[in-house]
Amino acid sequence: MSNRVSTSLVRSLIATAAGTLALVLFGASPAAAHYVYEEAFTFRSNDLCVFDRSEISHGDGNGYARVDIDASTVLSTPSGSYPCAWGLERPRGYISAKIQTYVWLGTYWYLCDETNWVYNDTTSTDLAIQARMIGQPICGPGYYATNGVGYVWNNAWYGGAVWSGAHYLPDHSLSAMETPTEVPESGDTVGVVDGSGEPVVDADGNPVTVVIGAPPSTGPGVGGDAGTTVVAEDGTEVVEVERHLAAESLATR
Repeated sequence: MSNRVSTSLVRSLIATAAGTLALVLFGASPAAAHYVYEEAFTFRSNDLCVFDRSEISHGDGNGYARVDIDASTVLSTPSGSYPCAWGLERPRGYISAKIQTYVWLGTYWYLCDETNWVYNDTTSTDLAIQARMIGQPICGPGYYATNGVGYVWNNAWYGGAVWSGAHYLPDHSLSAMETPTEVPESGDTVGVVDGSGEPVVDADGNPVTVVIGAPPSTGPGVGGDAGTTVVAEDGTEVVEVERHLAAESLATR
């Protein structure tokens, strides 16, 4: 993929107008919409910027998640320099993304399921991945949120995670539960639930926990999920990957 004006810059220029239109189409409450998302720069420097968009929706009715990661750098022009405005091509394996899905248990968020790490398979400025829940929501009915984790390699991993916001699954526009307002942050430690929605404990009875938004534990492109490249509804190429219960993957580590 050739260099181009950064996708993240284009998104930021239309964000205000798009946000206003979204309020008109879907109403002010994100939980009333068919999908909710957030996007932000998770890392900014003179050499590298990492932009992350995290989404959750009802999809086919039982849950859909998508994460987009963009790498950019400074755009130099005769009239000046513009940080994070020029798509930065990264070699194969240098852009990583992972979907983590959290479920609300009434008092706090718990990690429900996740994908494996996915890496760009060609030289590129961006990477988008998506995953679906097949059948009923994997950890039972309730509010879910996508934690979109993404990092770009530049002699070390740089990036972080973005929280999508909450969406009730399966798809019910109105829920008896109050929409949770608490938002965990990268670096927080949270519990893990099993397929029945119960917190997981270890052999000593202690809660099993994970750190939100941690980077890959290895270097570029090691041990990732190849997935299947498909064309999304918005016309972009997205790598579709499988999700699995976090409790199961933690048991095999």
